[in-house]
Amino acid sequence: MIRFRLGKLFGHKVEQPTGFQEVHWRSQVLKKDMAFVLYLPASYEQQNAKRYPVLYLLHGSGHNRHSVLHEVQPQRCVSELGEALLVIPDGEQGWWLDSPVLPSSSYGRYVLELVRFVDQRYRTIARRGGRGICGFSMGGYGAMLLASRYPEWFGAVSSLLGPLDIAQLFPEHYRLGQLLGTDLAVWQQYSPAQRAGYLAGTALWFCTAEEAFDRPQNDAFATALRSLGVPFEYRVYAGRHDTAFVREHLREHFGFHRRLFEQDLRD
Repeated sequence: MIRFRLGKLFGHKVEQPTGFQEVHWRSQVLKKDMAFVLYLPASYEQQNAKRYPVLYLLHGSGHNRHSVLHEVQPQRCVSELGEALLVIPDGEQGWWLDSPVLPSSSYGRYVLELVRFVDQRYRTIARRGGRGICGFSMGGYGAMLLASRYPEWFGAVSSLLGPLDIAQLFPEHYRLGQLLGTDLAVWQQYSPAQRAGYLAGTALWFCTAEEAFDRPQNDAFATALRSLGVPFEYRVYAGRHDTAFVREHLREHFGFHRRLFEQDLRD
């Protein structure tokens, strides 16, 4: 039986599944109070000495930690993650990057600060093989960008519907323009497709939909990885760039990270 506790979604009460909790903390990077949703497997409280891998799930534009539970519903497939923690942070509209234009918008360093906080507070496997990062849409972009900028932090990264070649969006994308400015060279520095070489040695899995606006960007990212000889898994499925697609395919991504976590424990 699933029991629930109450949280809030855009000012309204929503249900939180058993095993999930909300954690509040102070971000020194953003200089404000933040919160994340945390999933602890049932064995966490039963095995006081065991340490666990962690998957960080980054939301897309227009979402937050509550809407991920309400609309994406990772609780439906969290068992596929195995014996691991799941962390769902709020990233607001910061695109999970450190803006060279708006110094106060430092959502890349904020994620690293969150990782340190989680490692200090919970019994985690505090090494790259014990950390994965996944995201959808804006969060898929952020996951790939962060993995390319900090490859020593994450052993595996996956993306659903991530715009992985943002140079294709230059200069029309309004929010990226606010964060990155009007210089194409800057956009390219923040584009996973241009940073593909930094992902050698990181396990990669990404997917998109046949009718998604981001498909040409995912294709370009795959081409860049292939040209550099970087191994990866890439799938194009039926569907569109929407929450339903993420909800349908998140299970595969949890399974991908579980395999990598278990491999790290064997090695």
